[in-house]
Amino acid sequence: MIVNKNSIYVIILSANFVFSAVTTIDFETAGDGYTPSGTEGSGWEDIFNRTNHNMTSVDNEDGYYWAIEDLGTLTDPYLTLDQISVSGASSFVLQLDMIVHHYNDWDAADEVRITYSVDGGSYQNLMWINSIINGTNSPAALDTDFDGIGECNDATLLPSRSEGTADNCTVADGYDDFTPFTSPVIALSSNSTLDIKIQFYTFTQEDVGLYIDNIIITTNPEKCTISGNSGFRMMSSPVAGQIYSDLLDELWTQGMTGSDVGTSGNANVWVLNGYSGTQSFSELTDITTNGASITAGEGFLLYVFSDTDWDGDDDLPVTISVAGKLNNSSATFPSSGSIAASKYGLAGNPYATTIDFDNITLSGIAVTTSVWDDANSDWKTWNKTSQSGDLSNGLIAPYQGFWIEGDGGSGTITIATADKSSSAGTFYRTLDDDNWGRMVFNALSDGHSSSNYLSFYEGGTVGSDDGESELLLPFQASSRVVMMSVVEAEAHKISSYPYDHEGSVSVPFDVMRLTLDETNYVTVAEEVTLSWNLDQLPDHISMTLTDNITGSETYLDYESEYVFTTEPKGSFSATYDGPIGTYPVVGEPRFTLNVTYGALGQNDDATLPSDFALHPVYPNPFNPSATISFDIPDVSSVALNVYDVKGSLVEILLKDNMKPGKHYYNWEPQGLSSGVYFMKLTTANQTFTQKVTYIK
Repeated sequence: MIVNKNSIYVIILSANFVFSAVTTIDFETAGDGYTPSGTEGSGWEDIFNRTNHNMTSVDNEDGYYWAIEDLGTLTDPYLTLDQISVSGASSFVLQLDMIVHHYNDWDAADEVRITYSVDGGSYQNLMWINSIINGTNSPAALDTDFDGIGECNDATLLPSRSEGTADNCTVADGYDDFTPFTSPVIALSSNSTLDIKIQFYTFTQEDVGLYIDNIIITTNPEKCTISGNSGFRMMSSPVAGQIYSDLLDELWTQGMTGSDVGTSGNANVWVLNGYSGTQSFSELTDITTNGASITAGEGFLLYVFSDTDWDGDDDLPVTISVAGKLNNSSATFPSSGSIAASKYGLAGNPYATTIDFDNITLSGIAVTTSVWDDANSDWKTWNKTSQSGDLSNGLIAPYQGFWIEGDGGSGTITIATADKSSSAGTFYRTLDDDNWGRMVFNALSDGHSSSNYLSFYEGGTVGSDDGESELLLPFQASSRVVMMSVVEAEAHKISSYPYDHEGSVSVPFDVMRLTLDETNYVTVAEEVTLSWNLDQLPDHISMTLTDNITGSETYLDYESEYVFTTEPKGSFSATYDGPIGTYPVVGEPRFTLNVTYGALGQNDDATLPSDFALHPVYPNPFNPSATISFDIPDVSSVALNVYDVKGSLVEILLKDNMKPGKHYYNWEPQGLSSGVYFMKLTTANQTFTQKVTYIK
C-alpha cells in the first residue's frame, strides 16, 4: 500500500503512562469545587441551581445535579471551577455528564460555552454546545469546530428526556440518560493553576433546559501521541460516530471529502471488510461529520505523514484526541455479523483508558492479539492462554487498534467497561503453586532485534494448542532478523509446553537474517547475538541449545548469550494475500532447544525471596524495551522511578503496594532521548539505584 511517499516506515501509537490527578465535581455538596454567578429557582424547571429533583425516565440520575431551564431573573449566568492545580501536568481533559429537557427546544441563541484559562491568562475554547441549525426549535449538540452550529451525529448529539426528529436530526428512543461527553486533550506547559468557566447564554424560552452532573477534570490523562516517521497506524476511538475529521484534525489527510485537500491524492484512511469472505482494506471517501462513521470497538488503518501541514517540515510528535459522547457501555465487535474461522478482524479499544485483553470476552475468536511495534517494525503479540508475549501483559492503550482472528466460526468479542485496566505494564510474578512460567529469547543483529517466547503451564502440550501464537509477517517489508519456534511445521512467536512432563521435549528453533530484494525476503549470512532471560522459568525446567550446524551445545542456565553467523538458505515472498500473513518455515531450523524436566519441589513457599533486591536491568543497554526485576519479601509500598543524569525525575513507572514475590516490569520509554538514566526502586525499608543506557 503506497501513499505518495517513497519511504514508508511503520509506527505504533504510543500511550504515555504517568500518574493522573482527578478533580470531580458531583454537586452533592453545595459549592464544593464550583462557584455560580448567581442562582434562582428549585426543582428542575425555571431554575439555575443545584437540585436533586427526580427526573422521570432518567434511570442513572444519582443525587444532586446542576439544572438550567427557562431563566427569569438571571442573564447569561455561569459556573466557574477555580484554581484547579495543574502543577507538573503536561495536559488535561474535561468530562461531564449531560442531558437536555426536550429534543427540539433549543434556539440559535441558546448556547453553552465552556472555556479555560491557565495561570490567569486569556480564556480559550474547550467545548461548545449549540442548536444544530441557526433557527428555532432544534436538537442540541456539541459544536466541535466552534462555528456556532451543533453537529448532528451520534458522537455529538445530546441525549434528551424525549425523542423525535427535528431538522432531519433524530434523537432516538432510549437515548434518555445522563451521558458522558469529553473535551479534546489540552496540552499544558509548566503551568500551575487552571480555571474553567461554563457560560450559559439565553435559556429563557419554556422547556429549554440542560442538566449537568459529574464534572471530571483529569490531568495527565492517557492519551495518544504519534511520534517518529511517516507510516501506518492501527487506530480506534473512545467516541463512536462520525468523528474522523475531529480525531485526525492534527494530522494530514487527503483523498477524501473533508480532508486537508479534499478528494485530491490517495486516501490515507482505510477500514477492513470481508469478515466472512474475501478480505481487503477499503478507502474511506468522506470523513466529514456527515460522512463515514466508526462504531465502538472498531479499529481502522491510517497512514500518517510526518509533515502534518505539508510545509516541508516534519511535525511529529503530535497528540491527537476527540471530543464527543464517550463510549460508556459494552462494545461488541463486529457490531453486526461475525468473523469466520481464520479470518481477521481489526478491533479497537473503545474507551479513553487502557483495556486488558485478558478480560475481553471472546466467542469463536483465537486467544491471541497483536499490535504494531514502531521500534522493531514488527508485531507485539499476547496470548491469553499462555500469558506470554511482548504486548505489555495484554494491555491495549486508548486509540489503539488490534488484530483478532476467527477460530471456529461466528466470531465476536465483547469489551466491557470492567475490562478497563488500572495497570500500565506491571507484571506480577506467579509462584510455583500457580504452575506457570516462561522464558524469552532475544536476537540482535546490526540494529535489528526480535523476540520469541516459550510458556509452561498446566494444560500446555508438546504439540500445537491454544497457548501458541503464529509469527506474523510485517505490515511493511524491510530488512530484519527473525526468530521462530517451529510447531507442527508452523512458525510461532509464542509456543507453549506442559508445566510438568516426564522426560524432555525437543523444540526446532530457527533464526534468520533477512534482506529485502524487491518483493522477496532473502536469507543472508550475518552475525547474530542470541540472548535469553530465564528469570520466570520454573526451577524444575532446564534448557540446552544445540547448534545444528556447528554441533555446539549451550546450557542456558550457565551462559547469557550465543554469537553465531546465520546461513543463507533461499528466499520467500514478502507479500501476502489478505490483510496479514504468517512466516513460512524455510529449510531446516538452525537450532534444537532441548527442554528437560526435573522433579517438582515440595515447598512452594521456598520461592519467596528473603530480602528486598533490584536485579540487573535486562538487556542493558536496551532498545526498545527493558525488563526490570525486583524482589519483595513482604507486603510493601513500592515506587519505581526513572531519573536523568541531572537527577530530574523523567518518568514514574510504578507506585503501589506490592505482594511478596519476584516482580517484573517491562519498560518501553516514550519520548525519551538516547542516553544514561538511573532506575530508583524505593521500598518501605530500602532504596536501590541502577544505571541503565537507552539506545534509541
